[in-house]
Amino acid sequence: MRINAIINRIIRQFFRDKRTLALLILAPILILTLMNYVFSEQDTKLDIGVQNENIQKTLSSLEKEENVFIITKEEADIKFKNQELDAYIKNDKNNINVIINGSDSSINMKAMNVIKGAISKKMPNQANAPKLNIDNYYGSNDMETIDYIGPVLIGLFIFFFVFLISGVSFLRERTTGTLERLLATPIKRYEIVLGYLIGFGIFTIFQSTIISAYSIWVLDIYNAGEIGLILLITVIIALCALSFGMFLSSYANNELQMIQFIPLVILPQVFLCGLFSVRTMVEPLQFISKFMPLTYASKSLNDVMICGASFMDILPSLGILLTFTVVFAILNILALKKHRIW
Repeated sequence: MRINAIINRIIRQFFRDKRTLALLILAPILILTLMNYVFSEQDTKLDIGVQNENIQKTLSSLEKEENVFIITKEEADIKFKNQELDAYIKNDKNNINVIINGSDSSINMKAMNVIKGAISKKMPNQANAPKLNIDNYYGSNDMETIDYIGPVLIGLFIFFFVFLISGVSFLRERTTGTLERLLATPIKRYEIVLGYLIGFGIFTIFQSTIISAYSIWVLDIYNAGEIGLILLITVIIALCALSFGMFLSSYANNELQMIQFIPLVILPQVFLCGLFSVRTMVEPLQFISKFMPLTYASKSLNDVMICGASFMDILPSLGILLTFTVVFAILNILALKKHRIW
């Protein structure tokens, strides 16, 4: 009888907590559906530049599947910098030199495979075939998987842990009555949000500095950019996560409900932020990824660490991240209105 009483109590708790009940069923369905589309790669056309018509004829078998066009080396440099070119091929006496973009490991692998396949198909006699030299425009030929995904992981871990800690901490301020006491004073809501952002932000600066330094100097993750730019990006990522976590905590009644937001708002960003090649995903997912903060966080870090981008190059992505931060802060101020007792 006592066991039955415990079972009945748990069942009643679940039916009273509709959010937890829905999460048990809907969250796995959502994530599995998302994974199905993420890992069902669409046929992405490569943009391959060639030096002359002879090379274009060598790659004639690719012209139906890929975009192959003749451009000069100077034009190729511009397209590489604008991320509009996946590979450039030029010949030098008996050699064929291939320059791969180098910023996306999935695209790099596909480009190398299709180019090697087209050349071997055109020149099956290996004895007379020209020597094939492959080099990276960004990064280096010695880069490993961790070097490609390292920038994404740095941004992801900073965003996730700041989001979780700030959300739970701000929620605790509410559940312990501290926030209500503050709201009972003449202090304004925007002052509370700004105060928490600055207060928590001080510690996120230390976190960002330590994680970035450890990743680059201890783990030896490839970095072609300035460390100051990386620190700036990670601090902005942390502030965005801080603002986001504080906002969502306004809609949670306990720590469990705060954690329940993770499969709904964090996991989709993990899949769409660049950890897996977004370019090879179906177009609806590519469109959705543009509305996620982690997409711009990952892009900024990837551009700096792998491509050696300057501050002006990443300014648009940083502007979008700061916009997300401001929007979440404003929403948080509006959400606090329901907790004000006068």
